[in-house]
Amino acid sequence: MFSAYRLVRIPQDSQLQAWNAADELLLERLNTSTAGKTIAVNDDFAALAVALHEADLDWWHDSAMAQEALNLNCSKNAVRLPQIVDQLATVATYQTVIIHIPKSIKLFQWQLEQLIGASSAETQFYVLGMVKHIGKGHIKVMEQLFTELEPGRAEKKARVIRLQKPIDSAQRTHNSQYQVPELSAEFTNLPGCYAENTIDPGARTFIGFFNLMPQVTKALDLGCGNGLLAVALLQQQPELELCLVDDSQQGLASAQLSLAANGWTDKISYRHSNGLNQLAHDELFELIICNPPFHQSTTLTENIAVKMIRDAGQHLPEGGQLWLVANRHLDYRTACKRHFQAVKLRSNNARFNIIQCIK
Repeated sequence: MFSAYRLVRIPQDSQLQAWNAADELLLERLNTSTAGKTIAVNDDFAALAVALHEADLDWWHDSAMAQEALNLNCSKNAVRLPQIVDQLATVATYQTVIIHIPKSIKLFQWQLEQLIGASSAETQFYVLGMVKHIGKGHIKVMEQLFTELEPGRAEKKARVIRLQKPIDSAQRTHNSQYQVPELSAEFTNLPGCYAENTIDPGARTFIGFFNLMPQVTKALDLGCGNGLLAVALLQQQPELELCLVDDSQQGLASAQLSLAANGWTDKISYRHSNGLNQLAHDELFELIICNPPFHQSTTLTENIAVKMIRDAGQHLPEGGQLWLVANRHLDYRTACKRHFQAVKLRSNNARFNIIQCIK
């Protein structure tokens, strides 16, 4: 089925394919002749977008990396791009909704609520994923939002759940907030933003080292999440010109809310980007801070962090510095040494390494 297409992952990984058994099961059960106006959600590597290229298809994903995969795989297979949507308030009613179950239950609920608002009582919802990634929380959300739930038969450890008759409930998913006493600051997290309910322990360790960083005029927070590291750096260096970058639109929006709520609006910019792909080649920063991910959706990977380290090296002048935090079992120092003249381990924490890299 998918073997007829040339599909790659981003970051590219020859050991992993760009689709799974849930995608295959969806295509077996979907009647494309009656699907009508369709939207595919959380289609990480655009395998469904390519396979359904003849359909009247919209495509919605939070990730800049996923959008790059969409453009690349549609181009490699010479098929048309679907319509990319960022929000659903202004689009037509969908007759078919296809949604890969995201890891975050809160994001899943929020996405379904948005999709219900862009659907009708007759809309067919197809929820797909590998069985091991469909938790009780995901099932509970579906039962709360739909009158009819047909789980279907699992095949090859994958499942496609058909939902019908959505309940347009007045209850809606809300953003979460939490306090960080070390910073005397409150942070807002939209559904799906990393560390959406409490501070990431790596970030908590990292901010304890910010007083050791060089005083600079221009810096970048790579993988900013809800903006916690950015606020910590601005408290140390309040005159700083700071750029915040994240692969996630939900993350960037969370950071914007958090920084504004804590009084930081001047000389702040935001970029939705896979690593630093959206920055001009000659755009340089004196300091880059980073708390890189070690997973992509439900897949463990170091490839994203390695790319972020390489990107940082390309956007620092001679003498510029990258500071990052990582779990101790992740050997990022090897990657750092490929792109930086000096790499120093600055922490002796039992769980996390704080690494200083000098260009």
